[in-house]
Amino acid sequence: CPITGAMLQLEIQEGKEGMKDKRFNKDFGTTAGCTVRLMEACSESTGIKGDAWFGSVTAVSELALRGFEAVMQVKQNHGLYPKKVIEDALKESPGGIHIVLKGTLHESTILAIGYRYNSKKKLFSFL
Repeated sequence: CPITGAMLQLEIQEGKEGMKDKRFNKDFGTTAGCTVRLMEACSESTGIKGDAWFGSVTAVSELALRGFEAVMQVKQNHGLYPKKVIEDALKESPGGIHIVLKGTLHESTILAIGYRYNSKKKLFSFL
């Protein structure tokens, strides 16, 4: 796994039927299951920075339970994420404004961050 201080682990996605019996997928869903498997394969690593494909409350929660840190964007997979609260708070804000919500899940602190990029675009992430 080591690559100049970083860790790399890959998994080939085998379609819906090929992935349904993979470890964790039934309990966490395909994306979170894959993310947890990848992190466990790089046990020397302390955390992950992932784009929106990886980002979900389930993935962050399961990684935290295993002692990993995660910074992930949130886009489509926003179930349990306070996206509406953040959108409402940033609705009339100018570009460059952010909001941070702090919560606890399974005794782990999780931060939900919203950033008003410009007058039309908002970005969401976990920490």
